[in-house]
Parts: sequence; C-alpha cells; structure tokens
Amino acid sequence: MKSLTVQGRPPLILIVDDDSVVRFVTRQALERAGFAVVEAAGGDDAMRVFAESGPAVVMLDIVMPGMDGFAVCAAMRNSPSGGHTPIMMMTGLDDSESIDRAFEAGATTFITKPLNLVILSHRLRYILRTKQIEDELRDSEARLARAQRMARLGHWQWEPASGLIRCSEDLAEMIGLGHGEQIVTLDRFVSLIDKPDRERIASALASSAETGQGHRVEYAIARAGGAKLIISQEGDAVLDAAGAVEKVVGIAQDITERRVAEDRIRNLAHFDSVTGLPNRTYLVEILGQTIVGARRQGRELAVLILDIDHFKRINDTLGHGVGDTILKEAARRLVQCIRGNDRAFRSDDGRVGAVGGDPDSLNTVSRLGGDEFVIVLGDVRRAEDSAGVARRVAAALGAPFSAGGSEIRITISTGISVFPVDGDDAESLLKNADAAMFHAKEQGRDRSQFFTASLNERAVRRFSLETNLRKALANDEFLVYYQPKIDIASGGPCGMEALVRWRRGDGQLVSPLDFIPVAEETGLIVPIGDWVMQTACAQTAAWTMQGLGPLRLSVNLSAVQFRRPGFVDRVGAILDRAGLAPDLFELELTEGILVEDTAASIDILRQLNALGLSVSVDDFGTGYSSLSYLKRFPLDALKIDRSFVRDIATDPDDAAIVTATIALAHSLRLRVIAEGVETEAQLAFLRSLGCDEAQGYLYSPPVPATDFGAWLTERRRPRPVALTVMARS
Repeated sequence: MKSLTVQGRPPLILIVDDDSVVRFVTRQALERAGFAVVEAAGGDDAMRVFAESGPAVVMLDIVMPGMDGFAVCAAMRNSPSGGHTPIMMMTGLDDSESIDRAFEAGATTFITKPLNLVILSHRLRYILRTKQIEDELRDSEARLARAQRMARLGHWQWEPASGLIRCSEDLAEMIGLGHGEQIVTLDRFVSLIDKPDRERIASALASSAETGQGHRVEYAIARAGGAKLIISQEGDAVLDAAGAVEKVVGIAQDITERRVAEDRIRNLAHFDSVTGLPNRTYLVEILGQTIVGARRQGRELAVLILDIDHFKRINDTLGHGVGDTILKEAARRLVQCIRGNDRAFRSDDGRVGAVGGDPDSLNTVSRLGGDEFVIVLGDVRRAEDSAGVARRVAAALGAPFSAGGSEIRITISTGISVFPVDGDDAESLLKNADAAMFHAKEQGRDRSQFFTASLNERAVRRFSLETNLRKALANDEFLVYYQPKIDIASGGPCGMEALVRWRRGDGQLVSPLDFIPVAEETGLIVPIGDWVMQTACAQTAAWTMQGLGPLRLSVNLSAVQFRRPGFVDRVGAILDRAGLAPDLFELELTEGILVEDTAASIDILRQLNALGLSVSVDDFGTGYSSLSYLKRFPLDALKIDRSFVRDIATDPDDAAIVTATIALAHSLRLRVIAEGVETEAQLAFLRSLGCDEAQGYLYSPPVPATDFGAWLTERRRPRPVALTVMARS
C-alpha cells in the first residue's frame, strides 16, 4: 500500500452501515490490509464524518433507516468536497434497478453483500489507483488550463461532415461566443471574424479538409466596445482508417499584445521619436520601393531635403523644448502640404506623420534628424513641378509658430534631386538633394535649388511665368482670337472658336502651350476662364446686335473649372450679364473630364442642360476613346481631334476611325465637328461621310475680334451662326 499512501499515511476508508457487525468485520479486514478506517452508523452521522475526515473512499450501504444510501450518495456528491471521492455502494439487493439508482445518485462502483473481504481489499486498491490517475489527470488539465489562460490560448475541433466547431471554454470566451455557446456552426464561427479576414479563414479550413494538410493563419476579431483581437490559428487534419479527413483540430491564440509590442518595436526602429515621421532607415526603404515603381512605369520622382535656417539659434536661445515644439508643428504642416496618394498614420503617443500605402505612387514625409526633413514625391509629371511643391512648403512653414509663449517665424532652404536624372538609387538621390540644399544655403538661404543646373533654370522660368501670369490677369494682358467654323453642306460659316492669347506688356506673345498648364495647376485658369467666357459672350451679343445673325457660343473648359463648386451658377450669371440666351451657348469638355467622376459629371451636365445650353466633347479620340460613354451623358456634339483628320485622305486607319465615329455620333443624334482641316482633300472626304462642321487653316487661322468681325460681314448668311469659345488651345 506504500504507493497508495496519502501524504505518508494509509488511505482512509469510511464505512457507512447500520449493522455494527458488518462494520466491525469489515474494519478488521481493511486494517489488516493496511487501510485506515472510520465508521458511521447512519446517513446523518455519515455526512458529519465525511465532512470532518475527508476519506479517500466511502463504502456505503444502500438499505438504512432514515436516510438511505441513495440519498447519502447524492448529498455527498453535492457537497463541496465530494465531487471526486469514489463511493462504493454495498447492497444485498439483487436487482438491476437498485444498481441503476446507485449510479444515478453518483456511485462510482458497487459490491454485493455478504462481502468477500479478500476481493474487497483488491477492489479498493484498484479504486484508489484509478482515483490517483484521475487526480493527476485533473491536476494536469488544471495546469494546462491555467497555462492556456495565461498564454491566451484555446483549442477547437471542426467536423466537416456535421459542419460544427467545438471550442474550448477559453476559446469561446476569447472570441466572444455567448455563455455556454461552445458548439457552433462554421458560419457562426466565421461571422465573429472581421469581414476582410473571413474568406481567408474559411478557405484555410476548407483546404485542410480537402487536402489533409495543416494550416496556419492570422485574423482579427472585433469585440464589444470596439476592442480588436489578433488571433493566430493553427490546425491539423485527423484522418480515419480509410485515410479520409475525419476532423480538423487545432489551437487559437490571442497574440494582440505581441503584435502591439512588435508594432512598438517597429515604431522605435522606423520612426522618429520627436515627430513620429519615418526616420532615415525607413525612408531609405520606402524610397527604394518608390524608385522600383517609377522605373517600372517609366516616370520621374523627386526628393526634397528641407533644412530650417538658423534653427540652432532657436535651441540656444529658447531651449530644446521650444525647438521640439516647432519640429512637431513643422512635421504636421508638411504632412498636410504634400499631395498625392498619401495617408496619415498616428504613432503610439499621438504624433502624426504621413506615408503612402502604394509604393508605386508614394508621397512621403520623413525626418532625417536635427532640423532636416525629406519629402519624396513619388510621381511628378515634370521635374520642375517639384519646385512648386517647394514653394508651397516654404509658404506653409513661413506662417508663425507659437511656442514657449512666443511667436516664431522660420525660413527653409530646400535641395531637390530628380530620378533618374540625378541618381537611380536612394542614397544617390539623398546625397544629391543634400548637396543642392547646401548650395541653396550658400545662395543666401530661404530658397530652393535643383541639383541639376538645367532643371534649376527651368524651375526659375516656370516660377517667373507663374508670377507674370498673375500680373497679366490684373493688367488685362489677355486677348481672345477667333477661328471660323464652316457648315460643310452649305460651305458657309456656322460658328467660330475663340482662343485665349497672352500678349505681355513688352508686346511678346506667350504660347498657350506654356501658360495654360501653369494656369491650371495654380488655379488661375478659373478667373482666366471666366474672363474668356464673359468677353466672348459680350462679343457674341455685339455681333448679333450688328445683324450678323444669332450666334451660338460654346466654351471649352478645363477640369479645374468644371469641378469647382458653384460653376453652374457662375455660367448662368455670365450669360445674364452679357445678355446672351442660354440656348445660344455651348460648353466643350474633354473625354477625361467626363469619365473622371461619372456620377458627378452627369449631375453637373444635367444642371447645365437645365439652364438651356448645350454640351459637346472636345478632342474626341485622344482620351479614353470609349464610344460607350457617349450614350451615358447628356451630350449634343463631338469634335474629332486634328490628329485623326490630318491623314484622313491617305491613312486607312484614320479614315476607318473617323468613318465609324461619324456614323455612331449621328446614330446618337450628335453633331460632328472636324478640327484641323487644312486641305480640300480632307474636306471632300469629310463631306462624303456626312460630317456636319469643319474648322482649320483651310478657311482661316485664329484672328483678333476686329478681323473676325470683318470676316463675318463678308460671309454674312441669313441663318444661325454657331460660335465656339475656348479658354485654352
């Protein structure tokens, strides 16, 4: 019995029987066999002794006066200490019903009277060994459960045949199942997972069921109150005797704290501690990815290094606390200033930075250290555009800073390098931008400088053009030239196109190809476009008053004008001011403007139609060239671009495109205007296709209003004349 001792003492057996002879004989036998014994003569006495002594095994007679063995057994099982104590029922009853009642009451086993004392001692030893194993197993399970709770770990089992998942209590609580809801359908289990992860989890389980292979996957679960858990799940397939998947079992662990810790470590390794912006290490990684995308797509990118002028004075005179405040605010302004596919991120302590989600079109703000910042412009149309960003940044940082009770103003020196002109890797671009920045400081600070001299010259010219463009608007330096449009069937004039021209104070004409893109990027196209519309409408009304016939006016718009809030109201006001009827007014837009935001475009076009004016598509064929969109928009006409007209009489491809375009436009009841008509052969071909109108140098180049008025007078016709006005060439 040494192996069955409890804390060095023999196991204690409680004998409960109202027959004192049975108790005496049994006690003598058990003590000789090495057991310790206590006795109770009835049910109430048994409950007292049971509570006081805590026996290893209870031997309980069934038939007793008062409280019988069934009632005592049930009471012991319901007591705090009786849940796992083996209870042997002693019965002289020879019926299966009594045995069933004994087991229902919680009995472990039974033995019949009269007792065979030799068999009894062996039976008790077996019971005690079994209890020891069960106790060890329960203790092991308890330790495992504690370890799982500490590790935030649970287990699960999925049976594909039934579709049910059985979750451990810990897992059910972890993922947010209801109380007692540990067996659920697969759909119910998946419904607890964040939507972006559901398909991946269902696919992983299905793959294990189909292939017999294990899986490992992570997913998120949103708990009540908005908390989000990150779960790591592993599963293995269990096969039956035939080799088919019987079930998939596995574990799931809450790794949220680990992920948070990893993110903190990553922040420390990749982000600046003062501003929360990417540090140099992370910047080099991001810039390398951006270069790969730019190289693949054949586009340029720019790197701007900004240094705050005389920042050391701020630290020395006002303290590093004030300096850090300025750095944080400068970082915030830089993030707000850059444009493109960038998104804001917030670090653990609430600082804000910006880094893009798509490496192929990434704008990034970073802090190199000290008072140096870096901006990566992942997609620039022209290298000199980055100089405009530098000026915008300088203006943003030039606004006063409030720090330490003082108002502080700063200036910056900026160096710019461009991929691939100034380098094809991150380090080269950073080094060359840094060199350009030092050159800007040498030039007197508070300025930007390109690394490449030719780019610097272009940036200077562009800045000068922007400055002079603003002056031109104030000094009335813009003119409107007109080019006639001809009705092909009759050969008479049916309208004209007005083109904006800029004659500087020194008499020099500036090409629209140079100043229109700058006007669009700076927003100056809006006041210039309004001026063109107002001037053209007034001129049209004047020609009408002179008896040259009702003139229909159409205006070619940029995307900036079209998308600007209040555009429709502004057009209506211009028409009222000029005294021009809306049904004599037509707007021209390019394909790209229309399809940029289809729903918004349709809404604006319907508002314009409600005013009573017409809408046409300009430069058709050079943009998306999708004929299907024509029926979606409320349109009245389209203009075939000059690039298709130029070789229409000699190039079969151009001829086929123009033929198909005219046929489709007419089937949609749209007028067709051909641009760039310069030869009789082109005109003859267009006439054979039934094209409605033509314009080009075959008839006249663009001319000033006085010359065009004379031209109209000579070719006066008693029919409506359509006038087309463009705000750009």
